[in-house]
Amino acid sequence: MSTAVDKRESHIVEYLLFVWQMEDLARAADFEVGAIRSMFNGEDSPDLEWLLKLTQDMKKEGLQEKGHVAHAIETLTELALLHDLLTGPMEDSNYVKTFESAQPFLTELQEKKQGAGSMMHPTEQMLTALYGWLVLRMKKETISVETEAAMVAIRQMANVLARGHIRVYEGR
Repeated sequence: MSTAVDKRESHIVEYLLFVWQMEDLARAADFEVGAIRSMFNGEDSPDLEWLLKLTQDMKKEGLQEKGHVAHAIETLTELALLHDLLTGPMEDSNYVKTFESAQPFLTELQEKKQGAGSMMHPTEQMLTALYGWLVLRMKKETISVETEAAMVAIRQMANVLARGHIRVYEGR
C-alpha cells in the first residue's frame, strides 16, 4: 500500500496536504521520470508508482505550473460538502465548536492573502493555511507565536473534520 492510500484512508486532510506536496515535488523535478526515480534510489515501490501516476495526471491535466489534480479537487469538494453537513443538517457540535475556534484565524489569513471580500470555502482556507505553515516549517523559517497559536485551532478543525469524514463517508 502506498503512503497516499494509507493517508487517504486514515486522515483525508493529511492526504490532501500530501498530494499538494507531491505536486510541488513533481514540479520541482520538472516532471522528469529519471529524477523522480532517483528519489527512490532506483527501487520500485508503491510510493514511486503512485508519484509517477500523479505526475502523469498533472501533465495530462496541464498542471505543470500551478493547480491541483482533478481527484484532489474532488476530495476538496467532498470536504467542503462535509463541512456544510457538519455545520448544518447534521449539526456536529464538536465540529461546530472547533470550526468556530478556527474561523477568525482563517478569515484573517485569507484577508492577508487575498484581500477582504474574497470568497474561499472554509475547508480550502484551512488547507491553504496548513499547507503554508508546513512549507514554512520545511524551510525552517521563523513562525510567529500568533501564527503558531492560530495553527493549533486550525489543526484541531482539520482533525475533527477528518474524523467526521471517516464516520460519514467510511461508516467507521
